[in-house]
Amino acid sequence: MKICLTLTALIFGLTGIISAEPAGSTPAEVAELIKSKGKLVFEDDFNREESDDSKEELGKGWVTNSKKRAAGTKQADLKGESILITMAKHADHGVSVRHDAPYDDGVIQARFKMHDAKGISFNFNDPKCKASHAGHICAVGVKPGQVMLRDGKTGIFDMKIQAKKKSGTSKKEINALTKDKFAYGKVKLETGKWYDITILIRGDVMSAWIDGKKVGELKSPGLDHEVKQNIAFAVSGTAEVDQLRIWSLEK
Repeated sequence: MKICLTLTALIFGLTGIISAEPAGSTPAEVAELIKSKGKLVFEDDFNREESDDSKEELGKGWVTNSKKRAAGTKQADLKGESILITMAKHADHGVSVRHDAPYDDGVIQARFKMHDAKGISFNFNDPKCKASHAGHICAVGVKPGQVMLRDGKTGIFDMKIQAKKKSGTSKKEINALTKDKFAYGKVKLETGKWYDITILIRGDVMSAWIDGKKVGELKSPGLDHEVKQNIAFAVSGTAEVDQLRIWSLEK
């Protein structure tokens, strides 16, 4: 038994080392940045299971909003090879599964699978940022037909914009004020299929690739926020994530 446990630990250790390498679909320019300037901040292959499958025991410091938004209903489940995220029917907000992984400029890679048309969003936040609602900085959202890149800090989550919304400013005017804070790319992705995503943030530019193909780019001042403190998987339907890696890029 002791030998088996030792071999298991060794295998998991090797898996971690392997997963720290850029994915095979990594664009050459991003792979070179990782090689020359990258420092691994966080990685997780989700290759583990909860001791009690009725509870969210994600391990490695992961937290969710299930207690606050879904009355404690389990919405994130480790399946031994990935994390499965499903919004509860009675939840009053999409699922947020988050982990600290601070960086300024950085590269984020993960495998993801969408189970429905609602897709998944990779959100980056800084809870200490008071200029943006809930510290939302930026995000890349993926649906079967579209990729969305968003500067939330100086866009829809800007506290000045939030004040205008609360004061009754029309949706049309809000959209006009924030239209330059979004970029969209058309894609043809399938539900039930795994994809690799690469996100690069350098200064005020954020770019995204899926399976090595560039799908969008946004230039906006909020992206240059000094500390993206955490990553959050945002899901309003059902989606899976695996092989997460986050590198900080030296300037």
